[in-house]
Amino acid sequence: MKDFLKKNFNLYHIVGIVFFEFIAVFYWYKKGQFSDNFLQNNLFLMIVWGLLVGYIIADLVKNAVNRKE
Repeated sequence: MKDFLKKNFNLYHIVGIVFFEFIAVFYWYKKGQFSDNFLQNNLFLMIVWGLLVGYIIADLVKNAVNRKE
């Protein structure tokens, strides 16, 4: 399990998750909490959305940096 986490979870992923989590909660606070849309209205779903998008974007950045080297 440790090898899997070391290979698939690094500093890029942590930064991406934290950054997009902040953006998701900030968006929910400003626009989403009064929306009629189910995804935007639910804070829990916005948190999960931020986690997933943050991980995926960070993984793309990590792979792009590794490809250059």
